[in-house]
Amino acid sequence: MSVLAATNATATASAQSHTTTHAVNHAELVFNVDVFLLCAAALFVLLLLPRAAIRFTHKREWVDGHLLRSTTLEAPVSVVRRPSKRDAVVAPVQPAHIPVPKASYPPQEYDDSEKWADDTDASHTYVSHADLIRKASTASGRERRRQNVPTHMPGWSTMLPTIAAFLRQTIRPGLTIGKLLVEVAYFSVLLYAGLYRSNPLTQPIRTGYVAVSQIPIVVALGTKNNVVGMMIGFGYERLNYLHRFAGRMLVLAVNVHAIGYFYSWSIAGTFSSHIAKNDVRWAFVALIAVDILALLSMDMFRQKFYNAIFIPSHVIAVIVLLVAMCFHTTTAVPYVLTAVGFYGLDRLMRLIKSRIPAINSGWRAGQHVRLRVLSLGMGWRGWSEAHPFTIASVCRSPSGEGLVLMCKKAGDWTNRLYELAQRADYGEANGIGSNVQVVVEGPYGGPGHAIFGSFSGALFVAGGSGITFALGAVQDLIKKDLEYKSRVRAIELVWSVQDPNALQPLIPLFSSLLAQSYDAYASLRISVFYTRAPASPEAVRAYRLPPGLTLSPARPKLPGILQGVVDRSAALFQGHKERKPRGGPLTGIIVGVCGPQGLGDEVRRAVANFPPERRKAVGGIELHEECVAFLSADCACV
Repeated sequence: MSVLAATNATATASAQSHTTTHAVNHAELVFNVDVFLLCAAALFVLLLLPRAAIRFTHKREWVDGHLLRSTTLEAPVSVVRRPSKRDAVVAPVQPAHIPVPKASYPPQEYDDSEKWADDTDASHTYVSHADLIRKASTASGRERRRQNVPTHMPGWSTMLPTIAAFLRQTIRPGLTIGKLLVEVAYFSVLLYAGLYRSNPLTQPIRTGYVAVSQIPIVVALGTKNNVVGMMIGFGYERLNYLHRFAGRMLVLAVNVHAIGYFYSWSIAGTFSSHIAKNDVRWAFVALIAVDILALLSMDMFRQKFYNAIFIPSHVIAVIVLLVAMCFHTTTAVPYVLTAVGFYGLDRLMRLIKSRIPAINSGWRAGQHVRLRVLSLGMGWRGWSEAHPFTIASVCRSPSGEGLVLMCKKAGDWTNRLYELAQRADYGEANGIGSNVQVVVEGPYGGPGHAIFGSFSGALFVAGGSGITFALGAVQDLIKKDLEYKSRVRAIELVWSVQDPNALQPLIPLFSSLLAQSYDAYASLRISVFYTRAPASPEAVRAYRLPPGLTLSPARPKLPGILQGVVDRSAALFQGHKERKPRGGPLTGIIVGVCGPQGLGDEVRRAVANFPPERRKAVGGIELHEECVAFLSADCACV
């Protein structure tokens, strides 16, 4: 009997020792999961490192795209244009007084076979209101181009086009297969962290550790100056979906953690005694704060009441949550301090990036800024709001033009801004004048590590207010072309609008761009499409459009337009004869899109369905999707 008892005691002790040896350290497990997520982010950095290295071999990339500033520009030196071979094959230049043709109504269909060198010479005499330098097509110019053009590094989407097309397929608005896979992988990692050798109902402490571990990640992904985005070359607006998903995982983990303890206490009949404890009360405060945060972050509040409800609730709820978690458990303190560090860095960078005086440099094409108007004319609270706007002008413009933003009346704040501008115009007309101070913060977003000027061709598709992105990109390419710093041979700008009258204010700017591009290495064409019948057809017919600018009552046929850009980029034409281009091998086509979700889907399909042989021959087709930067709830977070 004693031997049996001794044997049982030894077995029990052995079993207890075995259990203790294999017990899971919750804090260590969750910390290792965070390290794994950090390693996953590092993998993305390594995959994009070659392109980042190529980008920063160009000195301009170190100064542009990070800080806005005012730069003293040297006066441009006039260049007398020499006769070139192109002049010998085209018709003689018409007198300067030749009338500019009116808009055709209905206009001609887009012809993919049209050669850009066969355009009428009326564009040669069209007067530009800007002051960009003309460059002669000389041997020395070609030599300078070979020396100064940016080095091209193809992206992963160029090297793996089939996979890229699959990942870009849209499941629902704002969610692609690629984003879904990232979210599923993220959820799987957290699910493992919460359930590995743990029951949420009997061991709810594990989900508490998971919730605490997500605090720095959620805050880091939600800041404008995103640490993760800086490393991989993505703007905060492109990672905002991941910030929202990580926030939902935090809310889920906190609630599962609380429900597990409520369940255990209710079964044991000790709920009242536990809820009276000070640390548990703080936990209850954190639970309420995180649930309010989740409720007021729903699309309805984020899109319709962004500044009135979403932002204030975010700030207050996050502060309460972080304080309550520190009082609930000391384990949360290092994670909370890390999150505060990320937020403090963001606020410091915002302060450094804020400017009040004149700005004429420091941004890249496609970037946006956040504008704050310091005027009581914006209302009792409007002066404190900052709204994002895409930059529509070129950096260091020779004409002396500074930073230009195009603002559209689309809400209360922009309506007040429009009224304020009208009052200023009225005052200036009477000699009174009006000065309004603004704070410009940025730049943000943009093409990341991609360099538009390193591609052989460029197609920019804009819908509605997305034209600001396209204008900035086209102007930048033309400027770099005239400075011998671009490989681009063909540029196409496609703008889709509802009302054709939207074209009228931009006709002078479009005309200027076309005139500036005449003696450039790249050809430019601008196509405007409208989808609604005009209220006054006669007014549309009276529009005087310069050669190279068309207005069509239809939706753009993107596959054919893309094919035309590829054809123009793959070869240069002189008269009616094709000749081999000088300037090295083809480096692909960059396709940029900014506009409604439906337009983005059409562009993705056009890029995905492009013939593989032609795609390979031209050096690949890369897609850059830009968010409409003003008044877009998905582009802005705390």
